[in-house]
Amino acid sequence: MIDNALLPGWATLALIGVACGGLGWLLLGVLAQTGARIGADKRGFFAVFQLVFAALALGVLVLGWMAFALAELGLYSLPTLALIWLALTAVCAFLLKRQQPDSPPQPVTPVPSRFLPARFEPIFLLLWFLVALWLFFRPHEFIIGGADAGVYVNLAASIAENGRILIHDPTFEQLPPTLYPALLRQQTVNPIADAYLFPAFYVASQAGPTIMPQFYHLHPVWQAVAFGLGGVYAALLLTGLWSLLGSLAIYLTVRQIAGWETAALALAGLSLNAVQQWFARYPTTEPLTQFLLWTGLWSLGMWLGAGQSERPPRRAWALLAGLALGQLFLVRIDFYFIWLILGLLFLWQLGSGQLRRDAAWFYLPLGLLTAHSFLHGLTQSRPYFYEIFGYGISLLGRFWLIPATAVLFTSLVLFIFARYRNRLAQLGRYRRHVLAAGVIIVLLLGVYGWFIRPVYGAPSILNDWYSTNQIPRPDHENLRRLGWYLSPLGVWLGIGGMCLLIWRANRRSAVMIGVGLLFSLLYLWRIQTNPHHIYTMRRYVPVTLPFFIVAAAALLAWLAGWRKPISLILAGSLALVWLGGLGWLARGFVTQVDYPGLIDQMTAFSQQFAPDAVLIFNDPAPIGQGDFIGTPLKFLYGLDVFTLRDPSALDTAVFTRQIDQWQADGRTVYWLAVPDGPDWPLAARPLQAIAPYTITTTALEGRYDRRPTAVIPTTWPGTIWQVEP
Repeated sequence: MIDNALLPGWATLALIGVACGGLGWLLLGVLAQTGARIGADKRGFFAVFQLVFAALALGVLVLGWMAFALAELGLYSLPTLALIWLALTAVCAFLLKRQQPDSPPQPVTPVPSRFLPARFEPIFLLLWFLVALWLFFRPHEFIIGGADAGVYVNLAASIAENGRILIHDPTFEQLPPTLYPALLRQQTVNPIADAYLFPAFYVASQAGPTIMPQFYHLHPVWQAVAFGLGGVYAALLLTGLWSLLGSLAIYLTVRQIAGWETAALALAGLSLNAVQQWFARYPTTEPLTQFLLWTGLWSLGMWLGAGQSERPPRRAWALLAGLALGQLFLVRIDFYFIWLILGLLFLWQLGSGQLRRDAAWFYLPLGLLTAHSFLHGLTQSRPYFYEIFGYGISLLGRFWLIPATAVLFTSLVLFIFARYRNRLAQLGRYRRHVLAAGVIIVLLLGVYGWFIRPVYGAPSILNDWYSTNQIPRPDHENLRRLGWYLSPLGVWLGIGGMCLLIWRANRRSAVMIGVGLLFSLLYLWRIQTNPHHIYTMRRYVPVTLPFFIVAAAALLAWLAGWRKPISLILAGSLALVWLGGLGWLARGFVTQVDYPGLIDQMTAFSQQFAPDAVLIFNDPAPIGQGDFIGTPLKFLYGLDVFTLRDPSALDTAVFTRQIDQWQADGRTVYWLAVPDGPDWPLAARPLQAIAPYTITTTALEGRYDRRPTAVIPTTWPGTIWQVEP
């Protein structure tokens, strides 16, 4: 399976970009009721750049949703997706041909330059692009199982091969349920699935042998597209593309509210950051989430700030925002919180009379995708859906202050809306009071999170709940640990910048500020993941990390905007120290790649087995070789893999008959013995030694108490035995 690539990895990304950009360009033309003259006029660099990015984003959103729906229905394949793309392209081209072009699209005028001429902008973006290619497109060869990153890659291969998310594996379906206790890891906490074949590949034995992969699946569906075109390397490179586009979306968001110089400073700080670099190479959902979120925030600001005569029209920006923010719910289960901000936006628009007809272009796709995500969770990822929501409900029951505060706040908002619905605009006279209160609260939270909470911890009602005897509880240090990658100066520039953004909030920036504050507060309060750095920092990639950097850039630009010698010197000095600190804290991360050479080693290792072989690992560890290297052997190399997880639960008679059946079907059965694993359980069935094996690579150390720096070797040794007839 891994050698079925049609194109090199870079060519795959280029093809995806051209296909999505072309479709999006035509769709924008249809929405604008023009198109024949798009690009025909002499306009500035940024106007064209903005339209190209909007077109690419719109194409990604439409084509990704189509691929996602096909995979849910079990109908996904590259030819099918290509036919849908061709049909959509043909329809759009036909509609454009029938239309008479009027005035060409003119994007919303952004904030003008304050310090440097606009002609420097394309030079800066070109230089940044070249550096980003080097920083972002050197992926970790993370194909092993047992961790989220490898789960996504292996699931992508399964989707590309079988055309569906739910896994119906003939070999597993023929396995007698009496062998489940021995060959599956039993689950006692999940309300739906009582076992898993591999970590995150769940089985509800009472409901049949269907394997239900964990998580929401838009990310692995996109990886499946790349995998089908360019193999595993293309699937790994795709994360770099999302990080590149996510960085540009942040640039565009900042540019429309603060000018290109501020956006350039934010983009430079973001790209220098170790966490952004790391997760651009790490195949999890965070870069795609970042791209969707900030594309949605940018286009939402364009919609809210656009005039009725703008081209593309308001409905184009509304649609782009609704699709981008709505697809967040198909990528991550924790982004439903964003409805707190979007709900306030809806109430404000409704009460102030600003809810125009084109609002349907935003709220309808947003609502439809929200409903789609719930349906997806119930049908495609039930163990994950019920576990997360059940966990959340139990937490709300334990920490009653959270729902009580939410209910009180919601009641207050609804009361104000009901009482003053027709006079919301008059509440503007209290704007400064509300903004001042927001500034004070942010400053107090910053002081608490940096100085008080690390020393004294949280109040008893908010005690940390994520802990075992082996894993420390670090939530009280979350803000300081963020400083491991932002620097203390970066943290406090970010806090000061947040205060500035709040004080200067407007219709284009309000939603961005609200989302940034909400998710920063949420995850700085509770990281809600294994506190294993740098892995745990993934929670901050979509919102918190870029929000701190954007706020810091805004503060520095504001200082420079005074145009006084002292302010220019102060802003310049702080900017140099800030950027230098980000670069210094990224040392080691810039060049380090996890698991180098692993794909070639695994390919050579898989070739030692007969085609259509059955492999049985003797590794009962909670997560062992049967998970680490067994998962890619199954999904990337097409071998059937099991692990003897509980020898005491093995029914040897049934196990013997199953091996007899496999061999009668012409399949070779192998026993993979790892050091300190249990002995071969069938003494009457001889084994033939084939060869010892050792898979060796390197990865960044896992630390809980400091920023990781060391690169350590990782080795998986064992011996291959063939089961004799």
